[in-house]
Amino acid sequence: MDALTPPQIVYFGVVLILSYAVRGSVGFGGVTVPLLALVMSLKIVVPMVTFLGLLSSLVILAKDYRHVVWRDTWRILPYCLIGVLIGLYFFKTLDARTLAHALGVVVLVYGGYSLWVTIRPGLKWRPPGQVVTPVAGTIAGFVGTIFGSMAGMFFAIYLDLLKFGKNEFRATVAAILFALGIFRGVGYAAVGAFDHDALLACAAALPLMMIGVFLGNHIHANLNPLAFKRLVALILIASGAPLLLR
Repeated sequence: MDALTPPQIVYFGVVLILSYAVRGSVGFGGVTVPLLALVMSLKIVVPMVTFLGLLSSLVILAKDYRHVVWRDTWRILPYCLIGVLIGLYFFKTLDARTLAHALGVVVLVYGGYSLWVTIRPGLKWRPPGQVVTPVAGTIAGFVGTIFGSMAGMFFAIYLDLLKFGKNEFRATVAAILFALGIFRGVGYAAVGAFDHDALLACAAALPLMMIGVFLGNHIHANLNPLAFKRLVALILIASGAPLLLR
C-alpha cells in the first residue's frame, strides 16, 4: 500500500467499492483481482481478497441464509478442497508476473465466452450433469486459490446449470464461497501469505468492502441480469489484456 501513488490509491478504492457492490448484488464477483492486479502484486491482492470474500459472504448469509440450498453446497465442497490444495502449490512456487500472465489468459477467455453467450444464448455449452460438480468444484478451488475472486464464475456456471432462482443463487454461491474462503485462508496462513503488506492491504480495504456490499444489497432487488452479465464480461476483457503486458 505504501508504494501506491495517490491516483492508484483512488483507483484501489473505486475498484473495491464497485466490485463488492457487484458481489453484494449477486453473491459473487470476478473482477476484483484482475483489476487490482494492474497496480498491485497478486501475492498481496489474492490473500486480501480471500479475507474480504469471507466477510462479504458472511454479510450476505446473515440476511439470506434461509435461501441456501445446502444439498448442492455440501456436494461440491470436497472437490473445492482438492482444488485448493493443488492451487496452493502453484501459488507458492510461481512468481507474481507468471501468475498475472496466467490470470490474463483466464480472464480474456472467460470474458469473451461470457459476452458471447449473452449475445448468442442458444450456443451456451452445457456439460453433462454428472461431471459438473467435480469439475466445477476442483477448477474453482484451484483458480480461486491462485486468482482469488475468479472462483465465483465457476460456481455461477455450476448453479446456473442447476437453474436456481435469484435468491437461492445468491445465497448458495455466497455459502460456497464462504467455505472456500476458509479453506484458502487456512492454506495461505500455512504458507505465510498473510505477511505485513497483505495485512495492511486487508485493513485498508475492509471499510471500502463494507460500503460496496451495503450498496449491492440495495440494488439486488432491481438488478437486470442480462445487463449485469454483459458489463462484467466487458470489464473482464478490458482488464485481462493489460495483465498479459505486465
